[in-house]
Amino acid sequence: MASDVGIVNAALQLIKHSKQITSLTSGTKEANAAEVAFAEMRDLLLDLHHWNWATKRVQLARLGSETPAFQWDFFHQLPNDFIRAISLHNNSDARDYLPFSIEGDKVASDAEDVFLRYIARETDPNKMPPSFRRAFTKLLASQLATALAQSVSLSKELYTQFEDQDLPAAKTVDAVQNFPEDLPESDWLTVRNGGQRYYVPGDPPA
Repeated sequence: MASDVGIVNAALQLIKHSKQITSLTSGTKEANAAEVAFAEMRDLLLDLHHWNWATKRVQLARLGSETPAFQWDFFHQLPNDFIRAISLHNNSDARDYLPFSIEGDKVASDAEDVFLRYIARETDPNKMPPSFRRAFTKLLASQLATALAQSVSLSKELYTQFEDQDLPAAKTVDAVQNFPEDLPESDWLTVRNGGQRYYVPGDPPA
C-alpha cells in the first residue's frame, strides 16, 4: 500500500540520500525537511490541473448572515477540502455556467442556489493514481534536493523532469478518464487569480 512515508523515501532515493524516514514526525533532519514540503507540494500539484480523480461535486451552503458589499449578491461557503474551482452552476443539471469569484473561504456569485465542481484536497496516497504519485515524488524530490543535498542544480534538474515528463504523463493518464464536454461558447468562468472574469470557450482549461 502507498503511504506518505513511502513517497518521501522514494523522493530521498531520487536525490541519492543515504538515510530514510520511518515517520514524517520522527524529528530527524530528513523527516523535518519532508514535513515542511510534503503538504505544500501535494496541494500545489493538485492545483496544477483539473484532475478527474480528485474532482468533487457539491451544493454549497449560502451564507445568509454575510453578503458581498458590492458587485455580487451572495456568498456561499467553500468546502474544507477545497483546492480550486472547476465550474459553478445554479442547478444540478449543470447546463449553465455562472460567473463567480473565489474570495477567501467563500465564493461570490449572483445565484441563490450554487452547485460547485472542484478539485478536492486528497491526503490518502492510496486514492492517488500511480502516475500522480510518481509526479508528486519527483516534485517533492526537487524540494528536498535543496534542503538535504544542498544542490540547486539537482533541484532544477528534478523539477525540469517533473515539468517535462512526469506532470504531462499524469495529465495524459487522467485525461482518458473523462468524456470531453461540448460547452456553449457563451459561458463565463471566473479564474481564481484576483477574481477576474474571463471568457472561456469550451471546458475550463486544464
